[in-house]
Amino acid sequence: MTNNEISNVVLFKRGDGDKFEFDDKFVGLKALDEDMFVFTVNAPQEIVGKSMIFFEGLKMFEPVKVDIGGTGDIPCYFKGVSPIVNKGSNGLGNNAFFTITLQELKNPPKFEEEHECVNCGFHNFTA
Repeated sequence: MTNNEISNVVLFKRGDGDKFEFDDKFVGLKALDEDMFVFTVNAPQEIVGKSMIFFEGLKMFEPVKVDIGGTGDIPCYFKGVSPIVNKGSNGLGNNAFFTITLQELKNPPKFEEEHECVNCGFHNFTA
């Protein structure tokens, strides 16, 4: 793979180095407001079972990084995983389905530096 090619791997990484990767043919992505990402996994049951060991071990708001196609790590917070839905045999094998929700980790703005007003409650508050 050359430097400007995108791979077919979606890689999730924990802070302790533990990781799980999917072939991108099993993963869909939907970006929502508030920097939320919902990854849809539709894969053979054995892959889903192995991946759930990784995702069920994550705690709410635990930092996790996701690398889509080798384009670089996106730091996120883990928000949750849905229950597994068994799709059953549909001629394509015995697939199962679940979703992973992450929120992109961004540094909060420095409120005082970006806040412009005249005599608002924030500046008039004294502790």
